[in-house]
Amino acid sequence: MEIGVQQPDRLTLRLSRGELRQWNNALNEVCNGFSVANFQAAIGISQEMAIGLLDRVHSLPPDQPAVFLLEEVLAVRNALTAILAELDPEEFHTRTGSTVEEARQMRNALDELTGQMRFVKTA
Repeated sequence: MEIGVQQPDRLTLRLSRGELRQWNNALNEVCNGFSVANFQAAIGISQEMAIGLLDRVHSLPPDQPAVFLLEEVLAVRNALTAILAELDPEEFHTRTGSTVEEARQMRNALDELTGQMRFVKTA
């Protein structure tokens, strides 16, 4: 994940094919794979917005800059948290295309990134 222009409420990211796959599959699981109780509170955006983000992520070409709102990046982070909690480790790779450890690494990277963005926003 390469970070480009960063503003308080949005940033430009260049995501690899594998990173796009992780984002796509995490969003797909929370939108279509299993039921998420109180979706908006758990994921941070409405299910309709998450489906729109899923469609957008699905159509992005790898390694091309794309602008994401802070709430969208947080939604992907929250989707990763949800699938890590919901999916059984034995089926995780089959359903998401990534390992549990890869998903944790992406979630941690998004934690750090969104923490920096929120710090800039409040500073």
